[in-house]
Amino acid sequence: MRELKDRLYTVSTLVPKGARVADIGTDHGHLPIYLINKEISPFCIACDIREKPLLSAKSNIEKTGTEKIELRLGDGLNPVSPDEVDCIVIAGMGGEVISSIIEKADWLKDEKYTLVLQPMTSADALRRYLYENGFEIEREIAVRDAGRIYAVLKVVFSGNALSPDDAFCRIGRLDITEANARLYAEKQLGIVEKCINDLKNADKTENLDTLADTYNKIKASLGGENGT
Repeated sequence: MRELKDRLYTVSTLVPKGARVADIGTDHGHLPIYLINKEISPFCIACDIREKPLLSAKSNIEKTGTEKIELRLGDGLNPVSPDEVDCIVIAGMGGEVISSIIEKADWLKDEKYTLVLQPMTSADALRRYLYENGFEIEREIAVRDAGRIYAVLKVVFSGNALSPDDAFCRIGRLDITEANARLYAEKQLGIVEKCINDLKNADKTENLDTLADTYNKIKASLGGENGT
């Protein structure tokens, strides 16, 4: 059986054992195959908006002789019924795309579901969307894969809509004592610093105070002194 690369392996570690899983944007189907064969999940639905990835997933499922995986073609969570699954995985997409998929599935606003989300870009926008819409990040893990670093989020619905600040949206609930999380936070700090310098060089003050506050909070989380 094909072992998962670091990014998807980290996703798999946040799937609750025994949960029925919908893998949205399954691509080659590697994650559902792993979850079934490692006895993490008893049943998986592998969904994709395109037929070609599903054919690839079908081939991989047949090669590994894996059972208890259903392939479904469709947009987002449209092919999935609320009573079929306990955990929804959306990995390998942009944060704004992930947000739009969640937005279209109102039934996810129920504490019985676990969401495991892995944005490739715009993780800050995803965190903001989640908290403003009553979801809570239970845990985050940073992972390095193919020279890049990503955050993987385990999310539940709490019903408490909040307005997180920009610093939280950028680094979330990562444990900065972990090496990869620290690298992730340092990267975010660099992004914020560049934005500040670009605004200063252009003699623009809009958002400068917010960015400076964000910089100082991330710097403080890393154990550094405030100031830009």
